[in-house]
Amino acid sequence: MVKRLDELGIIELFVEQLGQPSPPASPIGDDVAVLPVGRGFLVAKTDMLVAKTDVPRGMSLRQAARKSVVMCVSDFAAKGVKPRYTLLSLGIPRSMDRRGVLDLAKGFRDAKRKYSVEIAGGDTNECDDLVIDCCMLGFAEKVVPRSGAKIGDVVVSSGLFGLQPSGVRILTENAWAQPAFRKRAVRSVFEPNARLGLGLALAEAGLLNSSIDSSDGLAISLHEIAEKSMVSIEVQRVPYAPGVREFAETHGLPIRDLLFYGGEEYEIVGTMAEENFREAQKVAGGLGVSLAIVGRVVEGEPGVTLNEDGEKSRIERKGWIHLA
Repeated sequence: MVKRLDELGIIELFVEQLGQPSPPASPIGDDVAVLPVGRGFLVAKTDMLVAKTDVPRGMSLRQAARKSVVMCVSDFAAKGVKPRYTLLSLGIPRSMDRRGVLDLAKGFRDAKRKYSVEIAGGDTNECDDLVIDCCMLGFAEKVVPRSGAKIGDVVVSSGLFGLQPSGVRILTENAWAQPAFRKRAVRSVFEPNARLGLGLALAEAGLLNSSIDSSDGLAISLHEIAEKSMVSIEVQRVPYAPGVREFAETHGLPIRDLLFYGGEEYEIVGTMAEENFREAQKVAGGLGVSLAIVGRVVEGEPGVTLNEDGEKSRIERKGWIHLA
């Protein structure tokens, strides 16, 4: 029987055959490549949106185009790096008419205006399904790593969790929800926003020791920080959006499935010295963003546990992984 590889297995196989890039270039495995240029760094990111797997029913072409850029911007936000330029490679189905192409262009324009990133060119080809490959570039003197978490750090996150995974279930499984909650949840999926302002401000102030975006799910994001930093993370509470618990109970779902494993949330998850949290919270509040302590970095084998009133349980390393 031929073993089928998931996304992570494919990456491992390529690294095995090709090797890692020569230092001082950053190793493969992070969401961005960090390449020394002069006295600073060129930061590069590529991400692909495929209609079949990344565009839920009801999402417009304009929203899909915008999302393809947000996906990259969110990783730059977690690194504390301002994105400057974007190259877009498009696979366009022959059935798409001029109106469809115009909607894509408007979506890219929406993202360009919101995040002040220039669209510098790209490529166009024919494809059976809509494919958008976004290559983003920026420059920085320093980059917040995943590997900087220290014993004693607090683990922080922006925003609230559970709304986007609920929206995905509503769209893909036709899950029932109260009308007001349904509207908010679906909109959160169709119109995601990257925390670029927050990421840049926290990095500029030197408050983050490690950081990652949560688009693949909170659990896998925490595991990445723990593994890259060789520490253990103990989660104490996860802030969630109003209505999420009721939605979970209605459908007989453990709420932790929505909070930890859902994905599609473009929040910043990171660690910092506890004495820096008050300042970081003030920075976030000035930008209209909530920032909360969700846990702590503790001694132990790399991994993630949940401590609920003294009762500890393991948080699995799973989330949004293609081909899983």
